[in-house]
Amino acid sequence: MRKIHLISITDPLMFDLAKAIRARGHEVSASAQGASPELLRALEEQGIICYGEGWFPEKLTKDIYSIVLGSQVTADNPELRRGKELGLMLLSVPEFIYQCTKSKTRVVVAGSRGRRAIMSLMVAALSRQKWAFDYVTTSRVAQLENPLQFSFESLVALIEGDEHITSVLDSRSQLEFYRPHIAVVTNLIWDFSRDHETPEAFMKTYRYFSTSIEREGKLIYYGGDPVIAELVEAIRADITAIPFDKHPVVEHDGKTFLQTRYGEFEVRIPDSDFLVNVNAARLTCRQLGVKDADFYRAVSDFTLSMEL
Repeated sequence: MRKIHLISITDPLMFDLAKAIRARGHEVSASAQGASPELLRALEEQGIICYGEGWFPEKLTKDIYSIVLGSQVTADNPELRRGKELGLMLLSVPEFIYQCTKSKTRVVVAGSRGRRAIMSLMVAALSRQKWAFDYVTTSRVAQLENPLQFSFESLVALIEGDEHITSVLDSRSQLEFYRPHIAVVTNLIWDFSRDHETPEAFMKTYRYFSTSIEREGKLIYYGGDPVIAELVEAIRADITAIPFDKHPVVEHDGKTFLQTRYGEFEVRIPDSDFLVNVNAARLTCRQLGVKDADFYRAVSDFTLSMEL
């Protein structure tokens, strides 16, 4: 059993990360400034050690295996300083996620739009095949109870990529740490933020992301985006680039059907991007070993019964 400490449990994903680590049998402690009584009770119920609201650097000891930093931890955090003094392993959230999934086939879905929908469609397809898979999401996916889950038996990890800066220790984007075997890029639309103040900075993040793909990996990308086309032109020779576009459909009696070589599959189309997202998810699942016919059945069942 390893001891793992999380600094700033109130930061995004940290509480769910603590639960996932605890579920794997590790001893987990956590801290935060501004932790509510409700959060403190929830930590106790999960068997996660928390000494109260605030920072407790004196509680950190050399037998702690690693410290995971929330994305909003500042450089002057007393627990961070104490961890450095003790020479403990300090990891950002994406670094820790990579460590938990490095023995698995990692699929990272990135881009400015459609990530949640693509994740939802892939989850529907893999679940219908009764495949075990790890996952990390930054947006709500209806079929998943928690934002993340790690297991020992799964061979695949689905990760929703995020362009934001990693932590106070590293100014690189979170995307640069996952090292996908299969990368999915929907489209690239720059929007001013503290992480990417210029379009050039935004594109630099995605160039780094494309270079982080594992050897002989796959880049599945939206072929209708000229910005992505520039990115694809510069990828390594060992990476296979696979474009996707809208999936063809037909209509009968007011109903919409995906038109495929296996027949027609009825679907409900929730938005204008759906047919693009379907092809992104289909091609990605195909790389994992899901047959197209099985994927279409899963998508039909899912869209007719659930809200994307």
